[in-house]
Order: sequence, then C-alpha cells, then structure tokens
Amino acid sequence: MTDKILNLCRQSLEPGDRVVVAVSGGADSMCLAHAMHRVAGDCGAKIFLGHVNHQLRGEAADDDARFVCAWAREHKVPRLVTRVNIQREGGQSLENIARNKRYKALARVCEQFQATKLITAHHADDQVETFLLNLLRGSGGRGLQGIPKERPLTAGTSLIRPLLPVTRKEIEEYCRQTQVPWRTDATNDSLSYQRNRIRLELLPLLRDFNPGIDGVLLNTIEILQGDQALLDGLTEKATTLLKIQSPLPFAPQALSAQGLAQLAPAMQRRVILALLPENAGIKHVKAVLALLAGQTGTSIVLPGGRRAYRLHDGIAIGDSPPGVKIPDTQISVPGTKVLGSLIITVATSELPDSFVFWLPEATDHISVSSRRSGDYFYPPGGGKKLKDYMIDRKVSRWLRDQHPVFRCDNDIFWVLGLARDQRFLQPEPGKKPVYIKLIRGGEKDEQVNGRHSGGFINQGRDC
Repeated sequence: MTDKILNLCRQSLEPGDRVVVAVSGGADSMCLAHAMHRVAGDCGAKIFLGHVNHQLRGEAADDDARFVCAWAREHKVPRLVTRVNIQREGGQSLENIARNKRYKALARVCEQFQATKLITAHHADDQVETFLLNLLRGSGGRGLQGIPKERPLTAGTSLIRPLLPVTRKEIEEYCRQTQVPWRTDATNDSLSYQRNRIRLELLPLLRDFNPGIDGVLLNTIEILQGDQALLDGLTEKATTLLKIQSPLPFAPQALSAQGLAQLAPAMQRRVILALLPENAGIKHVKAVLALLAGQTGTSIVLPGGRRAYRLHDGIAIGDSPPGVKIPDTQISVPGTKVLGSLIITVATSELPDSFVFWLPEATDHISVSSRRSGDYFYPPGGGKKLKDYMIDRKVSRWLRDQHPVFRCDNDIFWVLGLARDQRFLQPEPGKKPVYIKLIRGGEKDEQVNGRHSGGFINQGRDC
C-alpha cells in the first residue's frame, strides 16, 4: 500500500517542480503531505504546504492550523496558513462557498510560493460520493464524470489529484504503517451536510444491495470520462460551426439559433452546457434551449450572475447588461466633457479625426444622453422614430440605452454608432460648423471606432 501511494505521488512530479500541497490536517491530506515529502527530493521537486482556515469551527479550526504548522516545522517544509470568511450568498450552499473560497486562497498560496502545481488529497471515496451527489442534483454528463485527475486552477497553475485511485481505507492504513498523525473533523459526522448523508446513510444502504457498489461506480465514472472525451471533441466542432458574431459586448459568446435548432437534442444540450458556468445544471441548459422558441429580447438568469439572451438570429451568453442609462450631460461649444470612458471635445474650428455638424448659429452648448420616449430624427431615408429605427437596425433592446444621443436644443443631430441626422450635415444660412472629436479615456488621441466604450457605443466613422 505504501508503494502504491508513493508511486502515484511520484508520477505527479517532474524535476524542478514547485508544488503546493493542500493540507487540512485530516488523514487524507496528511498522507499526501507525508508521501509528497518522501518523493519530492528524489524527483528534484520542491514542496510547500498550504492550509486554509475557514473559521467555521472556532478553536478546533485553529488547532488544525497549529497541527499542520507543527508538522511542517518538524519536517522543514515551508507552509502558509490563510484565513477566509465564509458567508452565505446568492442561495449557494455553505459547502460550495467554502470550496470556491478555498481554491481562491490556495491559488494565492501557489502565487506566493511561485508554484505551478497545486496537489490535493481527493481519493476514490470522494469520487464515489461526488458522483452520487451530482446524480441527486440532476447533473448532466459533465457532473457524472466525477472529480477530474487534473484541471487548470489558474492561467499558470494546474490542480492535480494523485490519490484518486486510492480508497480512504488504504489512506488510513498508510498513515498507520508510517506513523503519520492526523486530526479528525467532528463535522464529518454531521448529517447537516448532504455529502455526509451520502457517505453515512446512502452508501451503506447501496452496499447492502451490492457490496461492490464502490467499484461499480468507479468503473462507471471511468467509462463516462472516456465517452466524455470523445463527445467533447464533437461538441467543440459543432460549437465552432454554430458561432456567430454577438452584438452584445457583455455577452460575446453567441450561437446561431437556426443551426442550434437543427442539432440532435443530445448535442444541443452539450453545446449549451459547454458555454455555461461550471455550476450550471441540466435545468439551466433546458432554460437556455427554451429561448429558441422565445421572442427576441427575452433573457434568463444563469448561475454566477451570468445571463442568456435571445437575439433575432441566435442566443448569446455572458454577463448581465450594464443597466445604466447615459446621464444627461451638457457640453459647452467649445468645450470638453468626460462621459464614461469617452472624452468628448466640441470645437468651432476643425479638429483632426473629428465629425462636423452644421448647427444653428446661436448654439452655445449641446447635450448628450440616452434615448428618450418619443425621440424622432431624420436618418438617411427620411424621418423616423428612434425606437423604430433601432428595431429596424436590429439593435438589441439591451443596447438601445447605450447609444449616446447628441442633441441641439431638443433636436437630435447624431445617434452615436447608428446614424447622423441629415438636416445637420450641409452648410446652410444661419448655421455654423461644430466639430466633435471622441477619444477613449486613457488612450491618448485614439479615435473610438467599433468599440463598446464603458457601456457607450460607437461603431464607426460612418455614423
């Protein structure tokens, strides 16, 4: 047993590695720390310990931290203890919140030690429990794969779990054979946590039906992981073919509605799931697919503050819209104002890369704001309500308030990113040229073309 665990740990290391081992103080993580410490020198690797105190168990949690630090000092292994505050938020379970904060804290530990690998002590029993937990939650194929052996943690750090083939019984046997001490978390016996109920109530019941159920489930996970790898390749190809340009800067991923509707239902679900947040489930996939039959302009909320939007020709997935209208702002002629991340300069003499409008001689200021109810202007082709013009141009309802509308008195002369009013483009008696230059804040003298600028849109010189 000792050799099995040592070999698995050795396989996770390469010469020159700098590795953080996540250690809670329990049997599994102490086994991992001990085994990694034994093999690191032979592999030419350097290990560090990272311990996260969730501050949920009072003095017992502090004792865990002291225990880990004492072991690290005895074995001359550098360690770092971090504290995180766990509070319920957004309807998430305490376990989920703790998990997310723990990985963020461990990522910072890796950064502190300049480590490129984080090693955790997840084992075969965790794998079985996770499979059942996800099954009960209604997870699709992604959740039923269980815990991956390796995945990216950050851009420069990998998360590796070498003990996944090892059972909890084998881990405890290793600790007894090598006299590795460990601490027992009293909350592991609490039935308040669903994972504990699976371990303490559901699994013993399943073992009554089949004493080898753990092995059966582990084999099932292995098969599903192989199937998933094959299907991932097909999903990636389908997604690439379905991608369209999104008009929503805050939701850049968009798929063709027509193409998506033509896919087999199983592939539809996989393509959507690949674009959703990690904690999204099948109910969210179904909700997104329901948008195919929905009206343009509808949207649904996804986990993590994300959203899916029904476009006129597709579905976009991303963040929530800015939701803030452009404040009514007056700019003197001549004068300069900062509006969001736009610097707007107005002059009566020509400016490089500026737009020229012929406004009434008496104009001493202009105003900029979002659209207003009843707005009417004269784009190419004749007069039209601004709302109707935006609909005709297929401007998403989430972007209509993000187009700055320039006015002289109550007359619109420019809808930035869409059109200029034809009444103000030619010299006429009683009018003067007014030059307007736009610069993105922080980018000296750069014309703002074709960008989403702090929620305000400008799409080009023709507008």
